[in-house]
Amino acid sequence: MTCREFIDFLMGYLANDLPPDVLEAFERHVSVCVNCEEYLGQYRATVEAGRVAFADPDAQVPEEVPEELVRAIMASRDRDQGA
Repeated sequence: MTCREFIDFLMGYLANDLPPDVLEAFERHVSVCVNCEEYLGQYRATVEAGRVAFADPDAQVPEEVPEELVRAIMASRDRDQGA
């Protein structure tokens, strides 16, 4: 497996949805490729950070977050949702 193929199979790996032969190749590649091993760790950390950040949809925005940033995020979200 190449590093490009590793990226192609990353989501399937994290979803535990790879066929056994691809899973074996994926895990073998990660075991010998330091860059992909690091990328996988960073990707997992990013996914977990996203889960934590959005765990409570009613949570208040911390006071130290600039109001302009909050407005920009909300405007972008509204555009993405077609509002």
